[in-house]
Amino acid sequence: MTPSARWSFSGRVLFSSAFVLTSALIALAIALQQGIPAVLACAVTLLTSLLSLFMLLGRQIRRRQQILATLEDGIKSIKDGDLSLRISPSSDPDLARLIALYNQLSANLKQQKQKLNQKELVLDSIVQASPMATLLLDKHRHIVYHNAAARQLLNKQPGALTGSSLDMACDTLPEALAQALNNGYSGMLSFEQQEQKHTFYLGVESVTLNYQPHSLVICKNVSAEQNREEIMLWKNAIRLISHELNNSLAPIQSLTGSAQTMLNQQKHLDLLPDMLDTISQRAQNLSEFIQRYAEYARLPAPCCAAHPVAPLLERLQVLYPFTLLGSAPTCSGHFDVAQIEQVLLNLLKNAHESGSDKADIAVQVAQEQTRLRFAVVDRGSGIQSGNLHQALQPFYSTKSHGTGLGLSLCHDIITAHQGQLRLRNREKGGLMVEFDLPLKENTK
Repeated sequence: MTPSARWSFSGRVLFSSAFVLTSALIALAIALQQGIPAVLACAVTLLTSLLSLFMLLGRQIRRRQQILATLEDGIKSIKDGDLSLRISPSSDPDLARLIALYNQLSANLKQQKQKLNQKELVLDSIVQASPMATLLLDKHRHIVYHNAAARQLLNKQPGALTGSSLDMACDTLPEALAQALNNGYSGMLSFEQQEQKHTFYLGVESVTLNYQPHSLVICKNVSAEQNREEIMLWKNAIRLISHELNNSLAPIQSLTGSAQTMLNQQKHLDLLPDMLDTISQRAQNLSEFIQRYAEYARLPAPCCAAHPVAPLLERLQVLYPFTLLGSAPTCSGHFDVAQIEQVLLNLLKNAHESGSDKADIAVQVAQEQTRLRFAVVDRGSGIQSGNLHQALQPFYSTKSHGTGLGLSLCHDIITAHQGQLRLRNREKGGLMVEFDLPLKENTK
């Protein structure tokens, strides 16, 4: 192996300089022995040495510049997304390490790009197969990506959506749905068209791609699911109402028939007052049952004002005893006191009917920033984990004689107060029901 093959650039420069200097000294000595004047010999030797040195250094520098230019081209290719360029190893140890790092970087980037492309293909396949219409909009509200469900929803041919504005793409949609999409509405949207009710779920999320703001829009027609849920609710309502009517009307019918027989036979007339009292009681129970359903159907909007918490808890403790965890906040909450009292009455009644010891029934009220948090806990039977999400639906009940309106009514009242009602089973048994209310009026 030659010195140029194993030396670095600095080593080559030193070797070339030493070689030229040695050659110059030898040439100078020979010239002096031949009788050439010393000044002339030194001048010629110096000029020749400098020319030789410049030629050798120029050759080394040109070779180095060629390798650096190749590296520059490779880096530009990476910048443009071309990761196929590889550079042959250099005889310069310094550049050889740099070239090896470049080749390794290019190979790693190519491998990562292949993996990313595979993930993008899988993700695109999933999104394309999704039944939920998906649109990606740029900051000008132009569509830059969409799936098959979006084309079906917007009734467009493949290739007709990309680059078009959302406003133009929604020209075939019902007016209510098109307006909601263009306004960036999120949530459930229901409207009627051609005497049919349609329900859609809309969602909008802001995302950043390539340092540019984008909007991800999803839309799904949930009319069928909504109809099935409404049918199930109606079936439950009819079943419960039928059950209650039968429980009341069957004894009334039987007692009425017995009373008619007594009057016809003029026997056991002394039993008539008790029978009439029973009929009256069953009729009253039936009336109260119907009244409860009527109250649920026409729940009024809350009439909110500032109310202290302590007097409310004192009134409730007389009706359904409980343990107060901690002390009641001294601040006032902004709520409809009659409706919130009804919520707490329902929750405490459920706790007392859950099989829990009275000593384990407790209420906690705490102030958390701008909200009041209420929690009612017990050590009763709780609710099966799979049924927690159904417990707040109308007509759903875990009790054999329940109406299924208590928790649903509580949920609607708290929602009308701009709060949330949540259920959670406790670790050692029992149930926790918590909800929050605003401390001050929301002026937004």
